[in-house]
Amino acid sequence: MDMMHGMPETVEIRVHGVSGTAAESLLEISSVEQVAGDDTARFMRRAQVPPPAGPTQVEAFHWGTMTSGSVSKALWLLMAPFSVINLARFTLPMTAAASGGRDKIRGVADVALRLLGLVMTAMLVTTVAFVSIDLVAWQCGGASGCQHHNLSFFGPELIEWRWRLLLGMTVPAATVALLAAMSAQVYLYGSPGATQETPDAVGSLGDRKFWSPSPQTALLRRLHLSAALAVVAMLVAHLSTHEMTGLVPAHGWSRRVLWVLFGLSALIALLCVVITGRGRTLFPSYVNAVENPRAVPRFYRGLTVGAWFVFVAVTVIAVGWGSRAARPRGIRPARLTGFDWAFQVHFAAAAVLLIILFGANVALRGPTYTAPEGLRPMWRGMACSVLTGFAVLLAAGFTAGIALQSARLFGWENYGSGLKEPLDVPDLFRVTAVLWGLLALILLVVAVVVLVPYYLRGGTPLATRIAQDYPAGELSERTLQRMSAAWRRARLKYRLPYILLTLGALGWAAALLQGALGVRALVPGRDPGYGWIEEHVYGTGWREGVWRGVEELVGTWVLTALAALLVFLGARAFRSPAWRRSVGVLWDLLAFWPRLTHPIVPPPYGGHAVLSLAHRSEEVIGSGRNVVLSGHSQGSVICMAAALTVEPVTRKGMAMVTHGSQLLWAYSRLFPAYLGYDQLADLYANQLAGRWCNVHRWTDYLGGPVLARPATAPFEPALPDMPQGSAWVAIDGAAAEHEESDESADGGGWLRRFGPEYQLRDPFHAIAQGGGPVSPILAHSAYYADPAYDRIVAQLLAPFTAGGGDNAVDGGAG
Repeated sequence: MDMMHGMPETVEIRVHGVSGTAAESLLEISSVEQVAGDDTARFMRRAQVPPPAGPTQVEAFHWGTMTSGSVSKALWLLMAPFSVINLARFTLPMTAAASGGRDKIRGVADVALRLLGLVMTAMLVTTVAFVSIDLVAWQCGGASGCQHHNLSFFGPELIEWRWRLLLGMTVPAATVALLAAMSAQVYLYGSPGATQETPDAVGSLGDRKFWSPSPQTALLRRLHLSAALAVVAMLVAHLSTHEMTGLVPAHGWSRRVLWVLFGLSALIALLCVVITGRGRTLFPSYVNAVENPRAVPRFYRGLTVGAWFVFVAVTVIAVGWGSRAARPRGIRPARLTGFDWAFQVHFAAAAVLLIILFGANVALRGPTYTAPEGLRPMWRGMACSVLTGFAVLLAAGFTAGIALQSARLFGWENYGSGLKEPLDVPDLFRVTAVLWGLLALILLVVAVVVLVPYYLRGGTPLATRIAQDYPAGELSERTLQRMSAAWRRARLKYRLPYILLTLGALGWAAALLQGALGVRALVPGRDPGYGWIEEHVYGTGWREGVWRGVEELVGTWVLTALAALLVFLGARAFRSPAWRRSVGVLWDLLAFWPRLTHPIVPPPYGGHAVLSLAHRSEEVIGSGRNVVLSGHSQGSVICMAAALTVEPVTRKGMAMVTHGSQLLWAYSRLFPAYLGYDQLADLYANQLAGRWCNVHRWTDYLGGPVLARPATAPFEPALPDMPQGSAWVAIDGAAAEHEESDESADGGGWLRRFGPEYQLRDPFHAIAQGGGPVSPILAHSAYYADPAYDRIVAQLLAPFTAGGGDNAVDGGAG
């Protein structure tokens, strides 16, 4: 055991958040060396030989190479709805020790989520096929004026329909191939120390089985790719065998073969739906997902090969002996058959699955949580339904945005008016434009009614509270205004659940309306078409003008802006490392959890990060030293999971400090089964025996209190001795004593303590000190830079110091 002055050596391991902070910044030095880990999860220390002696050594755990910074990560931004669906599954209010009935209800929710993910994959590929085959190859490619202005690379003469069809079919095929390549990294970052047991249905962050690769992931990947190919093959076979204006369908043997291939494609798609709903193979089989995460039984590999074979066969028959164009000159092209009913099926299925999921989510709200009223599961345990509604809203918006923007881009030149008219799109997309127009107007009203008064609200109470953190007369008027703005901005995070609830509810309403129209349209002879909306909703006169404005001036352009924003972010991310890092923040948040309900999401890094940190902690503590885990933001989640993962005897030599953390106000409410209030309280009081403290600033726009809270008031920066204040209560239920210390105490910086919760002021110096510049407002960053940080860590280590050389110490951080 390394000893100094009778004290065991302690290793402080700093874990960064989603921004991928460099190890040099974490350690506040310029030269580091790797002491443990691998090329993706690295433990760094000051580069000195020998290392500096002392009671505490500092290491940086850098896991950012798995997430932020890579150009390929920016492409995942386009798959955000898929990731939200996968994330939503972990928000279900379920428990590992569920009864038989609740276990069946959870199974129903899982089935609905998996099938909803499959529908969204099919919707994406169908949209790509519609744009490339219908809009570009058929409507624009079949008109000389449109081709001349938009597709001049084809040459001055119109090329035959069959060759345009061939080029159009290569785009969805390439899309499926791209999805296959992106999702091939089922577990790109392996989980060191993960067991070979199949993860259970719920699990926990402290269970190594939770991070083990699941055979279901590779199976779902095969099913999604096979279903997408089958849907495109069905669409091409359908449009090649149906007569419409300007298109002569296939006849004779080619028509019969195309119908056979249509049936085979439908059979493959149906098999994919059934097996996806089942969530496991049809026949008993064993696949070692730890040794080969991509492994699936031979039948399912054959299913994918069969889907590609049918797709290629449909392409060859349709191009070589299928339909042919026979449209007279000057006639505007009509839409091809098949795409309308495909989108109607997608929207109808999404609506039905959302209703099923809602019912299962309501039934799963049964567990009684001991959390205080304001900290119980978000949206009364309905987070899964809210997030899936938001995901469907995004998916519908992406789908309609791509189609509507493409229809405008490849527009039809109206020689009479001289204007460029959009190409023809399915009626459901125009409905989506109306709904998004209404959504934009509702959000604008909410912003005006709620946010504007919030910012215009008087600053006297807030200014009075800020002044209590500083010596009298230290704050200038300009500094006080800047700090007040930062505090108000930071308080907005507690309003974020209401914003997400609004978006989720609107997504639900939009999905149900689109689904109802889709179901009605699928009934023969009952398709209301867009004319029904024009007649019963738009009406005439001023009302029609308003609705036209909502659709064309607001909804269509909002969807266009959404599609353009994604392209812009992707392009900027390719060119700028700083933008790649910013885009990667969203990637980091969505990629922590394992793939369970959607296989085409970013490769999960959570298992690799958590188990690497747990292994390093066990290694250090096993050598006779103690460990302090210091987690910032998302790093606090990794630290908590690692603390739960290590063996109980190892945990006795461990302490933890979190800062800039969302564990209480966001994560515990969103993920009650994994990061809930009860789990936080148990880790603090029982597992770590009080050796955990949290640090926050009121200027932090993401982090907040974790281990103590106001007893009666919401998370507002009020002190107990203020008129609107209330006493603070620690997470274990004990009264949190209010204590404040000045900067001279123990040679450390200023801080305020409520039991295990510490408040730092920001900036820590409001006026120039010693001729130096005024300290900047740090908000969510650089907690290590605060003069009080080292003092807090020293207080946290007090139980270890009192224990002499024994790193198995019980006690609290006080």
